[in-house]
This record gives sequence, structure tokens and C-alpha cells, in this order.
Amino acid sequence: MMNDECRQMFWSVIHHSSFIIHRFPPRLAVFSAVWLAAGCLSAQVMRLPAVTPPEQGPPGQLVSHPDSPAEILQAPGETGAAPEAPAPSEPQLPPGVRNGFFQKVLFDYTWLAPGGADGLGVNDIELQGVFALPCPTPDSPLVITPGFGVQYLQGPQNADLPPQLCDGYLQFRWLSQVTPRLGLDLAITPGIFSDFQQSSSKAFRLTGHAAGAWTWSETAKFAFGAAYQDMPSGSNNIIPVGGLIWTPREDLKFDLVFPHPKISRRIYCWSGQYGDGVQDWFYVAGEFANDAWAIRRADGSDDQAALSDYRLILGLERKVIGGLSSRVEAGYVFGRRIRYTSDTPDFYPADTVMLRGGLSY
Repeated sequence: MMNDECRQMFWSVIHHSSFIIHRFPPRLAVFSAVWLAAGCLSAQVMRLPAVTPPEQGPPGQLVSHPDSPAEILQAPGETGAAPEAPAPSEPQLPPGVRNGFFQKVLFDYTWLAPGGADGLGVNDIELQGVFALPCPTPDSPLVITPGFGVQYLQGPQNADLPPQLCDGYLQFRWLSQVTPRLGLDLAITPGIFSDFQQSSSKAFRLTGHAAGAWTWSETAKFAFGAAYQDMPSGSNNIIPVGGLIWTPREDLKFDLVFPHPKISRRIYCWSGQYGDGVQDWFYVAGEFANDAWAIRRADGSDDQAALSDYRLILGLERKVIGGLSSRVEAGYVFGRRIRYTSDTPDFYPADTVMLRGGLSY
């Protein structure tokens, strides 16, 4: 019989599944309902054995949704704070890492202002779950990340884009510390990217990345590798990844890694109210966004559209170990481009501003 916690999660799954069935097409409803139910049941029955302390752990994340490079190598689940000392009978875990199959759930909402007649507005909603298994040992985990996102588009009419784009994907990422200095991060991500108004095989994309991190000193690490994006013909499918990760102090981080550089500084506006388990960080970041979807054109023909841009971001993040973390961001979006597989000319939307909010638990 299910305990109270599982029973509550079960009815939550039923509630969200009924919402999905009414809001989205049947294929999306089935995908999302199965993902939610599997997450609930697996979290109840599977446990991940103890892993090594942070300084001996795997190199961590490289690429986020889904293999558009947006994260740098860092300890998986790292929050920048040390956990409380566990009791002798409890396993030692890196900060933010849970002792079980379930690791994290993330929700993000991004808004791009529509601008003028040649602008392109976007409301982007994304939900991800993060699960982990020892593969073959806890020191080399297999991180499984199912995700689902919807992008609601607003103009321009002459770009001939559908009103919404959807993506569902399942990433398998393997992390391993090969030597005390060298860590590896390998991933493959099958997914469906489409407006779900056509049946083109181009909706399926298989992306991935391979990267490493070389620890030079206690404060410096070099990242290197590449990501494969499986974009439309004529696009650059291989994105290089590399740079320096430098942490001169515990409250200052330089993640100078292309294509997502980031400089973070811990702030103490509420000094004395929070310990290391709750931290506030301010950061400046850059981001390269690049994705593609199979679409149905206004004339009924099938095509594939790729949207890309560059972003300069200011952000504020609250990191809570074992609790609900949050972040807010404001940014400037430029270098925007829409490319098509067909002979349709490229379209260049006007620059715009971005607001983003995120929650993770």
C-alpha cells in the first residue's frame, strides 16, 4: 500500500495528467503523463547508494536543455555551500545531491518582448526532472533528465511560423572521474521537436556532447569538448566547448567557458539571517540559444525552422540546499536569426529584452 506522501503524489499526477490531456495534443499528453507517473513511483522504490565527497566527485553538468550549451562543468547539484555534517550512519553526499533515484525538478519561464512589426515575442515554459543511478558505481552516475517545453510565439507574420512549438526529450548523461585530475561528461539526448501539426521525420533530433574537465589547481579548472546539435542542413552542428573555471574565493566564481560564460558573486544583503545552507548570488552571464523544430507552413508544406540568438544576462539566485531554490534574470537579446530547411530566405527579428524566472527543488 502507498504511504501518505506517495498517495499525495499519485493524485497530483492524476490532476496534472487531466490538465495536460485537455490542454495539449494526445501525443504530448501521453508523454507527459507517463513521465510524471514514472517519476513518482521510481522515487518511492529506488535508492542511490552513498557517493564520494565533493572534491572527489564527478565533473558534473556541461549542457542543459537539450544540448544547447547553457551550463558549465560543475559538481552535479552543486549549490556552493557545504552540507551539515551527517550522522555516522548517514551517507556523505555532495551539496545538493539527494540520496535516492530522484535528484531534482526544475521549472523555467522565459519571456522575450515582441517588439515592433519585425519583432518576435516568445513565452517559453519548460519542466525538467533529474534522476540518477550508479553506473556502474555511485562514483560514475548515469543522470537521466526527461524534459518537456512549449514556446508560444507572437509575430512576425511574414516569418511564417506556427503559434507554438513543443519539445519533449530524454537525456542520458554519464559522469566519471577518470583520474584525480580528469573528469568526463558524456551525454546523448533523443527528442521530438515539432509544432505537432505535421508528421515529418525531421521532428526527431538526436543531440549529444562529450567534454572533459582538467583540474589544474585547487582554484582553477580547464574545460574542453564539443556538443552536437543535429540542426537543419546548412547549420553548424558542432559547437565547441571550452574555457577556464576559476574560483579564487568561495564567494567569487569565474566560469569563463564558451558558450555560456558566467561571473558570480555571493552577496550578503541579509547577513546573519542565513547560513551556508541558504545563499544569495548575483551574476553576469552570456548565453547562446540555438534550437530547431519541424513545422507546417501556411501553404501546407512541411519544413524545419531553426531559431538562434545571443543573450547578455543579469541574474539573482537564491540557492537552498535540500529546499526550493529560485532565480530571476533580465537580459538583452541580439543577433537573432530564423533559418529554414527550404529555400525560404532567412529572417532576422529585431533585438529585444528578456525576463526569466526559475524554480528548482
